[in-house]
Amino acid sequence: MKNKIAIALSVAIISTSGLLSSSNGVAEVQDQDRTGAPGSADACTLCHDPGSSLNAASSIIVMDSSGLEADSWVAGETYDVNFVVTGSGAAGYGFQATAVLTNGSNAGDFTNPGSSTQLESVGSRHIVEHNSPSTTGIFTATWTAPTEGSGDVGFYMSGIAANLLDGNNGDSHAATALALPENDMAVNDLESMNQPLISALGVTLKANVDGNLSIYDLSGRMNFTSSVYSQESVTVNASELGNGIQIIRFTPNAGSRSNYTAQTWKIIIPS
Repeated sequence: MKNKIAIALSVAIISTSGLLSSSNGVAEVQDQDRTGAPGSADACTLCHDPGSSLNAASSIIVMDSSGLEADSWVAGETYDVNFVVTGSGAAGYGFQATAVLTNGSNAGDFTNPGSSTQLESVGSRHIVEHNSPSTTGIFTATWTAPTEGSGDVGFYMSGIAANLLDGNNGDSHAATALALPENDMAVNDLESMNQPLISALGVTLKANVDGNLSIYDLSGRMNFTSSVYSQESVTVNASELGNGIQIIRFTPNAGSRSNYTAQTWKIIIPS
C-alpha cells in the first residue's frame, strides 16, 4: 500500500491541482476529485503555479481518542483528522482530501467537518475539502475507521497556499499522502497489552482499547475502579489496595473489536 501511495503522490506533486480556482471547493463547483488518490482526475497548474514563492506544504495528522497521533487504525474506532496547509505569506488556504482502501474504494466515513470545511462526493468517492479559503490553513473532520479486515488505509491530500488575487499564477500547491495499517491485534498482543506489572509500590497496567479497570480483594470489596483509554498506562498505588491477593478485572467497552474479551488476573501485592 505504501508503494502505491508513493507512486500516486509523486504524480500529484509533478502535476498540481486547481483548488482555489473554485474557492467554494473543487468537488462542490467542478465535481472533480483532485486529491491525488488512485483514479483521481488529472491535476491542473493553470490557476496555481507550482513555482510560487508561497512555498505551500501539506500534512495529515490522525489523532486517536486519547489525543495521541495514530500509527495504525482499529475497526470502528473514531479519529480526529487535521488537514494542515502552510505557506510563506499566503492570504488564504484550501485543500481537498480523501481516504481509500487499496482497491480505491472509500475507507471508513468522514463526519463533523470543522470551520471552512465541507463533505462532498465525486462519483462514489467521499471527499473532504474547503468551502471557503481559510486564514489558518487548518481543516478538521472526524473519521470512523472501516470494518475489521479492510487492510491498509491511504489518506491523500492536495493543499493550496493562495494569494487570493484571482489571477492564474502566484499560488502554491503541495500534495501529501499518509498510509495507516490496520491494527489486527493478534491474541498474543492482547495477552501482553494488559499484563499487570507488580511491585511493592502497587500495580501498573496498559490497555490497547477503551474499557473499565476494577480491582477487588478476596472478600469481593472493590478497592479501585476507573475508566481506561486505549494506550493509557494506569498505576494503582499499593496503599489503595493493601497487601496480599487482589483480583484485577479489565472489561472492554461495548463496540470494541470481537477479539477483545474481558480479562481477569489474580495478583499478590508484596508487603
